[in-house]
Amino acid sequence: MKNSTEKIIVHYHLQHNAGTSFYQLAHNFTAATRACWQSAKHCLVSYNQDVEADNIRNNYFQYGTQYVSYETMLPPRFPLPFVSESAREGLFFTTIMRNPMSRLITWSRSDRHKPKVVGGPTENFWNEVSGKSGIYTRENLNVRWLSGALDAITEDHLNIAKCRLQLFDLVITDTLYDTAVNEVVCPLNNWRGRRFCNPNKSNEPNQKKQDPLNATDSHFIGAWIERLRPSFEVYDYARILSYAQLKAHGVKDVPPVSEVPSYIATLSKYTNITLKVPEESRVNLTNIYKLHPPREFCEKMKRVWESNADEVPYVYGIGALS
Repeated sequence: MKNSTEKIIVHYHLQHNAGTSFYQLAHNFTAATRACWQSAKHCLVSYNQDVEADNIRNNYFQYGTQYVSYETMLPPRFPLPFVSESAREGLFFTTIMRNPMSRLITWSRSDRHKPKVVGGPTENFWNEVSGKSGIYTRENLNVRWLSGALDAITEDHLNIAKCRLQLFDLVITDTLYDTAVNEVVCPLNNWRGRRFCNPNKSNEPNQKKQDPLNATDSHFIGAWIERLRPSFEVYDYARILSYAQLKAHGVKDVPPVSEVPSYIATLSKYTNITLKVPEESRVNLTNIYKLHPPREFCEKMKRVWESNADEVPYVYGIGALS
């Protein structure tokens, strides 16, 4: 590294999870790729983690690129984050995860998805997705991109997603965004003194828009919340990981994380259903073992991620060759 104390930030940008705002922060201070391009060899040059890592470091030495963002669905065997200490040297892996319903609402606001009749059961937002596949599907995108699931989501896909999350140096969840940016990301490379990385200003992306579902029948919303159950499970795991990782990075005043499972909290918000959450079901460090993927499963995935041959990845997403 040019400065041995600095790190190259390798970010995994889950679509509609504040990745663009995170890029804007980094771009204020360093050369950054909003979405790395496979054709330009910003990233995705090899399934082999050491070859991929060397490429990222070489781009830093040659061009000063200190922030690299992947915005693609990850094939199950693609090693991101990298596993071995040698591959991870000089790199700092981040990702951001929002409440799945918030991500879905952001998706619905884009022009190509705007409904013709607000709240109508036949509008684009509520169309049946059974049997449909694709990397930009609105249904459980976070789980799908982390695991490579193109069709039905299985328990293995959930475990792959969680095993990947464990490997990030910092998982940033929406409610801890400001804390993560001001207390860990900005000090990492001594970024300060501009619009971003100013402790007196909020870095949190502006999400204060009117909720388009306020006038929608709660039965339809409840059906979508149920459909997003896999993503709520992974989001709850990310929330606890984020809290624990911030503590591990030395942050003293980490805001408390709601112990109510996000599925129940979102259901209560939109349907006015009040559910009591027993102690054993609360989302906290005491119960994190219930959300952990099986250790042996993660160890097996690590062996896969560490043993890939030097082949060009075939992936789908922004910046990919395919």
